Amino acid sequence: MATKTPTKKTRVTKQQVIAHRTRAVKDHSPTWEGSETMDIDKFMRHFHSAMSYYRLEFSGKDLKPAVIKWMTSVGCTKEDISAFKKTKDNRCGTTMGAIASCLMRGMPDVRADFNDGRSTSAWLRAAIVKITEEGTYDVDEEAEAIKAESNKKDVYTPSIQDRVREAALGMTEELEDAIETFQTDPENFDPKAFKVLNLLKGKGVKAAHARIIKNLYARDLAELEELASGKGDDQLKEAYSHRSKKQVKSLIVFYQEISSACDMLAQEAKVNRAPRAKKAVPAEKIVAKLKYMKTNEPLKLVSISPTDIIGSKELWIFNTKSRKIGRYVAEEYKDLGVKGTTITGFDANLSVQKTVRKPEEKLKEFKAAGKVQLRKFLDDINATDTKMNGRINEETILLKVQS
Repeated sequence: MATKTPTKKTRVTKQQVIAHRTRAVKDHSPTWEGSETMDIDKFMRHFHSAMSYYRLEFSGKDLKPAVIKWMTSVGCTKEDISAFKKTKDNRCGTTMGAIASCLMRGMPDVRADFNDGRSTSAWLRAAIVKITEEGTYDVDEEAEAIKAESNKKDVYTPSIQDRVREAALGMTEELEDAIETFQTDPENFDPKAFKVLNLLKGKGVKAAHARIIKNLYARDLAELEELASGKGDDQLKEAYSHRSKKQVKSLIVFYQEISSACDMLAQEAKVNRAPRAKKAVPAEKIVAKLKYMKTNEPLKLVSISPTDIIGSKELWIFNTKSRKIGRYVAEEYKDLGVKGTTITGFDANLSVQKTVRKPEEKLKEFKAAGKVQLRKFLDDINATDTKMNGRINEETILLKVQS
């Protein structure tokens, strides 16, 4: 019987592993070597290519460390660097992050035929000052977050907000693909071809996800709208100078579609949200303040429990002082209730009382009467009808309720 020759395993050396890892982490950021000798056309193509690279590959948050590194390299004070660090990450735009990265990699600060000979570093410094001033009130929030984080255990447990944010970012894959389509073929880009609302619904986006997704693209939309309005600064205009007005408008429309879709999802969730169920108040608590006579020895009367009034259709009472017997009748489609010392929900026209001349005899007759006899009980009393006002006091016996 033939035996299979064992396959010889190839041994991977340490040098091969290191070489593989080095290739994997290679920095592909644009370099500026030889930029001094470039003519203006070549320089502008290289500049626009660099801007597009950073916008496609990174967010403003990703590029914030590059801005901090540049600030250190040009000798900014520790106080200025610390103040910028403490601002919210989303305040740092991709344009200023890309400019800082390019300056760090050799981009000329000043060139006579670029940006009218103005200093790129000066623009970046002004942008940093603006963000630091706008983010002054971010400092306390960040400090509190750091303080709270330091009190946690070393084991990282993502919060609900972190989980929601992570899920929301995973739902933007098709949106990012659409933006990449614009970058590669801006002239034929049709923002209306992407049904953003249906796309997000298909991903199961909820209101919490929608708010995060909207904020994710809000800064880019604001930057483009500022550019389209003609109010953008020179650096912003220069960054998008390779895009036509039509192309910029198409991208603005796409970002607006995202914003509108997110607003609709959030509004739908608000409309469809089930109202919070009102907690039922115990009947004992409702009638706690009701004042009534529990027993009357001479007439041998005992009141029913006042909790029986809640939800009933009729309530019979007898006032031992005025010798009036009366009946509260609930309004149509309603039930009787109690509020403080008052009966509620009764029909003012049907709820009447009459004075009884011989209470002992009439109350004995009342006790013996059935449901049918009680319908005409008040009619058989020879007295004037008096309308009820809903008030119950210490002289009132609660005789009977009917549902």
